Amino acid sequence: MCYMTVVSTTSENDLSELNSELVQFSRKIPEGTGQSFLRFPNKWYLGSKDGCSCGFRHLDGANVGPLGFADPVEWWPEDPEDIAATIQVIRGFKSLLAQGAKLDCVDTWCGNDPGAKLDGEMIVNLIEIPESSFRFFEGYRFDLRSLPDDSIGPKYMQP
Repeated sequence: MCYMTVVSTTSENDLSELNSELVQFSRKIPEGTGQSFLRFPNKWYLGSKDGCSCGFRHLDGANVGPLGFADPVEWWPEDPEDIAATIQVIRGFKSLLAQGAKLDCVDTWCGNDPGAKLDGEMIVNLIEIPESSFRFFEGYRFDLRSLPDDSIGPKYMQP
């Protein structure tokens, strides 16, 4: 079982140009990824070094309320490569947003029925969240923004 993260954007850019050893954007989207919840026309699968999306920072849906966005902590060991890969993704997202693109993503656990429903949706302002604190939330759709003067912060929306 693996995490599967999909992204959609209004940008016509070839996101595979952001690929590295740790991050892989692909137009080939695996089945059961929750892509039906994406809102923009250009859809991408976000894979990590192992092909799935497990090589990024994630938080299971049940822990979103108590833990949310946070820096890595000693009592919850995380692979340094996962942290670096997540930061690379966030920088790519910020670049797209700076160009005026709209962007969202959905993170699911492969094997769950992504067609059923999302656990939640959030507006996520990447300017207000330190790169080292960002993580994907399983079962959530993020409406990603990068607005320096906006105080929206992470806001929950009804799915």
